[in-house]
This record gives sequence, structure tokens and C-alpha cells, in this order.
Amino acid sequence: MLLYLAGHSRPDLAYSVNCCARYMFAPRKSHEDALIRIGQYLKGTRDKGLILTPTSSVLNVEAYPDADFGGLYGHENPTDPACVKSRTGFVIKAANCPVLWKSQLQSSKTALSTMEAEITALAHCCRELFPIIDMVKTLGKIYGLEEQLAQMNISIHEDNAGALLLASTLPPQFTPRFKWYHIETIWFREEIVKRGILLKKICTTEQLGDIFTKGLSKVVFQNLRKKLMGW
Repeated sequence: MLLYLAGHSRPDLAYSVNCCARYMFAPRKSHEDALIRIGQYLKGTRDKGLILTPTSSVLNVEAYPDADFGGLYGHENPTDPACVKSRTGFVIKAANCPVLWKSQLQSSKTALSTMEAEITALAHCCRELFPIIDMVKTLGKIYGLEEQLAQMNISIHEDNAGALLLASTLPPQFTPRFKWYHIETIWFREEIVKRGILLKKICTTEQLGDIFTKGLSKVVFQNLRKKLMGW
């Protein structure tokens, strides 16, 4: 039930529910306490959900990818390989409405720097973003929205300067220090250029993806929740 809510109408639960779901087959008292706290939060916000305020004039598709570099290190068992994994979090909005969001560990590899974690999150976000763009264009043609499609803006909001520079560099210009993951991410840089996607630098306090990567203070959490969910 929590996984369903976190994936469909309560993106504010995505991070906490994903953290608990990792221990579904080996739960401890701390995980039980976390679930109780999630339940208390749900009870206090049981009449809340996604408040959608779509834009009617311009059709925009926006993505907010973020990453937490090795965020579990020092908080979990140091012998657990997952404790050094970074976390990917992102949300994709169409016409100002959240349509897809995700919070999960970067299980395929272990990032060795903040920039690598951020670029991995950006690549993951792009794998989800490109099909959504194609779907929006297809539906727009079916429903006669050619004028809105002609004015459609597609943008990716990134708060890491290094990842932003790497993603906007084509042909690839690299140094030996990070050549090996430049090659891995060349595919989405080509797509970004081909599709005319804008890469925008955003302040960390405005990065909606941050709510999917780590536990936040109450003030920061409520600020991002307001921007994401409307309350």
C-alpha cells in the first residue's frame, strides 16, 4: 500500500518508503519505528494529495534530477556494500504537473565523486524523460495541439555545475580523471543536443529532486513539498 501511494499520488513519501522497502525481508526494530512514523505522517495528512495546476497556454516538460553522494555511509553497517551507494532522485513535470518521480539507490555501480553521482542520476532521469517527450508530442498531434507543440519548452534543471558542464559538452571534452564515465554518458548528451533540450542551473534550495535523495529538515521539506504537490 505504501509503495502504491509513494508511486502514484504521494511523492513526498518516495524517499522514506524506498528506504524502508530495502529491508522488507530482514526488518529490524528501527525499520518498524520508521514505518510507524510514516503512518503518523499519513494520518496527519490523510486529506492531502497532489494538487495539479496545469498550465493552459504553454506546454512545458521539465526534469529535476538530483543525487546524494554516499549518503548512507556512516549511518548503516559499514560492512554492507549498499552503505556507500549514492541515491538517485528525480521528478518529471509536464505542463507543470508531476507525471513521474523516483527515489532509488544507484545499484549498478558505486560513484566515486559527487559529480559522478550527479551525472549518473542525470542519465537515469534522461532514460525516463525522452519517452515522455515522445508521448507528449504524439498525443499533441492526435488532439490537434500543434500550436502548443511548436512553443513547447523542454528543460532539465541541475544544481551541480560539473554535471551541467559535462552534460552540455558535445563533442566530449574530458580529462583522464573522468574519461571512463564520460564515454558511458555520451548517448544522452547527443540526445540533449538533438532534441534541443535546455540545461538550466538551479539553486539547491529550488531543486525539487532533493526531496527524493535524503532526509531533509522540516522547513526545507515543507518548502519543496509545496512546490511539488501544492500544499
